[in-house]
Amino acid sequence: MNRLVASNQQTLNSKRIERGSIVRAPIPWRVSLQNERGSFLVTALIIIILLVAIGLSLSGLVASQYSNTSREMFADNAMQVAEAGIEESVNQLNTDDSFTGYTTPQVFFDNSTQGKGVFTTTITDNPDGKSKSIVATGEVYRDDSATTPYVTRTVKVTVVGTASSGYSVFTGPGGLILSGSANIVNSDVYVNGYINLSGRANIGTVNQPLNVDVANYQCPPGGGSSYPMLCSDGTQPITMSGSSHIYGNVCATGQTSSTGSGTSSISGGNGGSGLESGCVAPNTSPPTYNRAAQIAAVTTTASGSDINYNCSQYQSPNGFSRTWPANLELTGNVSANSSCNLTITGNVYITGNLTIGGAAQIRVDDSVGTTRPVIMVDGTITVGGSASMIANSSGTGIEFISFKNSTGDPSATPTGQDLYNSQSQQTVSVAGAGNLPGMIFDAYWGEVTIGGSGTIGSAIGQTVNLSGAGTVTFGTDIASGTQTWTIRSYQRIYN
Repeated sequence: MNRLVASNQQTLNSKRIERGSIVRAPIPWRVSLQNERGSFLVTALIIIILLVAIGLSLSGLVASQYSNTSREMFADNAMQVAEAGIEESVNQLNTDDSFTGYTTPQVFFDNSTQGKGVFTTTITDNPDGKSKSIVATGEVYRDDSATTPYVTRTVKVTVVGTASSGYSVFTGPGGLILSGSANIVNSDVYVNGYINLSGRANIGTVNQPLNVDVANYQCPPGGGSSYPMLCSDGTQPITMSGSSHIYGNVCATGQTSSTGSGTSSISGGNGGSGLESGCVAPNTSPPTYNRAAQIAAVTTTASGSDINYNCSQYQSPNGFSRTWPANLELTGNVSANSSCNLTITGNVYITGNLTIGGAAQIRVDDSVGTTRPVIMVDGTITVGGSASMIANSSGTGIEFISFKNSTGDPSATPTGQDLYNSQSQQTVSVAGAGNLPGMIFDAYWGEVTIGGSGTIGSAIGQTVNLSGAGTVTFGTDIASGTQTWTIRSYQRIYN
């Protein structure tokens, strides 16, 4: 019995010890929780570090982007300053043929937004003796206190001078009409009928007065079988309004007034005589052309849509480049648009209408020498867009002639009432901002309209109407030593 009690007591004590050891041993889930809390803190710290790094990276990127954007703005401004230097240099060159450029920095803008922009230019004669090179450098400073430019840009252009042989503006009895802010410079003007100026239109400038002859053969009013005759009823051949002016030596038959309405007037400018009292301008006929002889000389005839001659269509392997042979006849309408690159080697006869536009480029081949090719058209001639025409190395351009008239027969010779009706028909239209130095546009029986601005060799027609918003510089020859210069090519110089 005692042994049994002792054994039970020992067993009971052993269990108590085991229970005690269970109570006193570490609890597993508490250890796991502590480890998880440590891991969370490490993870949170890593995330915070990453977020800070990303924030700093974004901040640096934004700062870099802002810096790049700011520099691009200054770079654009510097380019505009350089181009302004080109424009100002061309203007000065047209006033003074010996101008060599702006060697002293010229301030173009100076404000807190753009900073300070200045330009310098140099002008040098090219070896060909017909052109000059203008190099303009635009510099932009962050502010007036800066001594080193923040951005610099340089531009180079080639300019050619244009000169006139005799009259470059010649009209029949339909007269010369200038409106808007159209200007004629670098050309003597002959008008067989009358001149009407309105708006801010000008003939000549104060520093470049022109010779202007007005014959006053515009009667009887409304036409008739005897049209045109010298007006003997006291009709003033020159009428003016707005702020228009004529600067030069003006001989106008029957003209007694040198002023018009508004502030318009006729004056001599610097070197001209103004309105010459009692002067009688000669009755001179417009230049004539033998249409029949050119047709008789045709050796090649094709359709105006023939892909071998139509430079508006792509042709492999020539692309948009075409060459028109001399003494070519194209039937129907002809278009030279888009990226047309056309070379003229002689006379061309077109039986329909001629349209030139887009970025078309037409050049005269050197093989023609000094013999001016004629593109003769039975219909209308329309030039627009940014089309350019380039004379050859001898300075020879193209003469465009439209023979369209009110009779419907391009071979007819309108007289009297037919001539009166024809002179108001627009048969030649030159618009846009084309670069057309040395090119002649002749509305043989109708009206030639010059819109926009640009450079044109000569305008001839029964009526010449200039309605653009800029200056049209005339000159039938490309030569050096002149007073009118226009841009031929543009190039950015990378320093």
